[in-house]
Amino acid sequence: MRILMMIHRQADHSPYCFYVHEQAKALKARGHEVVVISCVGVVPMMEKLRPAQAEVNARTPREAVVDGIKVYYPRCLTMGNAGEKLLGGSLLAHAALPIARRLHREKPFDIVHAHMLPRDGHAGLIVARALRLPMALTVHGTDIFKYFIPGETPWKRNQRIAQRADALMAVSSLLLSRVAPYRDEGKVTEVVPNGVDLSLIPEKTTNKPHTVISVGTLKARKCMDRTLEAFARIAGDYEDATLTIVGIGEMEAQLRARIAELGLEARVTLTGGLPHEEVIRRMAESDLFVLPSWGEGYGIVYIEAMAAGCIAVGAKHEGIEDTIRDGENGFLVPAGDTDAVERVMRRVFEHDQKALREQGRRDARELTWERNAAHTEAIYHEAIRRKEHAQH
Repeated sequence: MRILMMIHRQADHSPYCFYVHEQAKALKARGHEVVVISCVGVVPMMEKLRPAQAEVNARTPREAVVDGIKVYYPRCLTMGNAGEKLLGGSLLAHAALPIARRLHREKPFDIVHAHMLPRDGHAGLIVARALRLPMALTVHGTDIFKYFIPGETPWKRNQRIAQRADALMAVSSLLLSRVAPYRDEGKVTEVVPNGVDLSLIPEKTTNKPHTVISVGTLKARKCMDRTLEAFARIAGDYEDATLTIVGIGEMEAQLRARIAELGLEARVTLTGGLPHEEVIRRMAESDLFVLPSWGEGYGIVYIEAMAAGCIAVGAKHEGIEDTIRDGENGFLVPAGDTDAVERVMRRVFEHDQKALREQGRRDARELTWERNAAHTEAIYHEAIRRKEHAQH
């Protein structure tokens, strides 16, 4: 099968978007040819207005081969939220379509697979229609939390994208519940969880007692400040306890100030951003992973921690509830609940959790990217079959 994948260029250190690339690699390993078009957003005066994005753009070529996957990076004007509401993914489609048409003429694609609903989903739908191909769409989190809010009516364009995608995949049941009501009857609509790259997970882990780690963007919804407060409450009872916070973001200065105020500079470390392999190594050496955040479509970092033998704490009523079963293979607390996080820390520090830890490790290690790719492949075939049937 030949697959055209579409996702806008992320402002990070991945080739375009790390979880999409992991899926692309896994599909390639199953014998499929994957080509990626990743539009690079540009705005006037970007160096001043968005320096981080400008730096990413400067080091992004027009095209590349990454892990055997051909990736095209057309530049595309981005106009922020107002432009997105007005134009959706039209500008992305305008940038991607000439490349897609040329590649399709040279060797036809079988399906277009877009990731993220509002812009990329719209662009993917335009491209798929132009090429007369079925279109698959995966929703991941922010695209649904922002645009499919319970009790509110989504923009008509976003409703149409959800309706018309030949196959819609959500990385969690929570996301699927938000978008499924807008699906056309008879269209493929399924949960396809993200995966974990087991090649990065140490076979033998040494989880040091009383060590806590939290990984994510330093923003309010990740609740790093609540994790810090919970740790501060138990620090006096466990003199060897440490907390490591990995990530960058707007709350860094606030967190550093609070750590100093609590007198915990020797016990709490803010590492900044770290390479993926280093993050997993640190989780494999930690006792407890804590991220009681809200607005999580799924959260690959939880299953990475679990696969590394680190007990994971997530939030109730979030996407990770598909995988973490409270008290059985990890813990679930109300999002941002400092008291609940403190109770879990004390429970893990005071009582042997070997059985729970091992159950979490086993469950997470079943969620491979190969499994994700096999499920995705089956959905492609079904979407193609139904499309062909409808056309006859």
